[in-house]
Amino acid sequence: MNNFREMWGARFFDYMREFQKYMQYIFTGHLAIVLVFTIGAGGYAYSEWLKEVSVDFPAAILTALVISGALVYSPPVTLLKPADIVFFLPLETQLPHYLGKALKWSTFSQIPLPLVLYIVALPLLSATETATGAVLLWLAVFIVVLKWLFVETEFSVHYARAGVGVWTDRLIRFVIATVFIYLWLSPYLYLILIPAVVMGIYMAYWRKQKMQKPFPYDHFITLEQNRMMRFYRFANYFTDVPHLKGAISRRRWLGFMMQSPTFGRTKSQQFLIRRTFFRTDDIFWLWVRLTVIAMFGTYFISIPIALLIFVGALAFASSIQLIYALRSGDEFRMDMLFPEPPIARRSAIQQTVRGVQWIQALFIMMIGLFAFGWSMTVVMLFLIIIIVSEFTIRSTKEKE
Repeated sequence: MNNFREMWGARFFDYMREFQKYMQYIFTGHLAIVLVFTIGAGGYAYSEWLKEVSVDFPAAILTALVISGALVYSPPVTLLKPADIVFFLPLETQLPHYLGKALKWSTFSQIPLPLVLYIVALPLLSATETATGAVLLWLAVFIVVLKWLFVETEFSVHYARAGVGVWTDRLIRFVIATVFIYLWLSPYLYLILIPAVVMGIYMAYWRKQKMQKPFPYDHFITLEQNRMMRFYRFANYFTDVPHLKGAISRRRWLGFMMQSPTFGRTKSQQFLIRRTFFRTDDIFWLWVRLTVIAMFGTYFISIPIALLIFVGALAFASSIQLIYALRSGDEFRMDMLFPEPPIARRSAIQQTVRGVQWIQALFIMMIGLFAFGWSMTVVMLFLIIIIVSEFTIRSTKEKE
């Protein structure tokens, strides 16, 4: 290709095709059900809480902290590849055109999260009488502007220092954004020029630093590779991803869960599947994350019906994703040479998922005892996890 504009267009087309290819596996009916129930339970609990919230509740500072947290993480999406370090050199004078389009896409793709959080915060701001309609409308505009500035600034930091100190930069921008949003929602509106001027000076400083450095191809290529690997790891929970090379950890501290094989008495498939679960990082930490989220929800959601829906949705997500993850790589495996019936692997997967879901149910029941004491809610929490998990295990179809 003769210029970077054509290069960006081709790269972006390939990226979106790859992205959509895996998203169609991620947002299947299973995940849609989980999202509907989780959002519904969270929305119901939030609306019930808003009915009782005090006017003195610090809604302004809470909104500022949450939205600022979403704003400051602004990594540039460049779509660079390892070969670019050589093939981009003849056209390096046109590199700003390519990077300009990359930063526009970075801003556009990252705006939805802070805006969604802001929309969620609007009922709270209204219930506590924090601000009027005009102030809230302008704040939405400022959120978009701040996101654009933060993407530009984080890009300049990566450019100037190859990523060194990027978390310090994010902390500084977090403080600036928090103060800016809080002052806009507070009675001290006239002080808002202070964080605005500080942000302008800070951005100008890093832009000047960037101009004195050559473009760090290696750093931005590594950033892009790491970003895509995070997406592939997430997609791998739902379908096989050829690009992914999973990490394996022995985890000695879980040795008691993996008994040593006994000649003539060990079920080989169950032995292998259990070790696959405990020693494959992606699969094991997926289950841990979902279990921890369910435990936090159990402790903080005080409305029983909302909690049951929330925990049931996560139990479904845990079961379905573990089953798919443990089935991955069914085309050919060395254990296919074992003299065991084909149904042995399916049975081993079901038993393993069933066992870890019982462990999840016990953990959540213990948290429920702290939150609710001995009550029917705790019993229902345990039962809903077991029932949903068992239904998912039995109803999930084999891969064709």
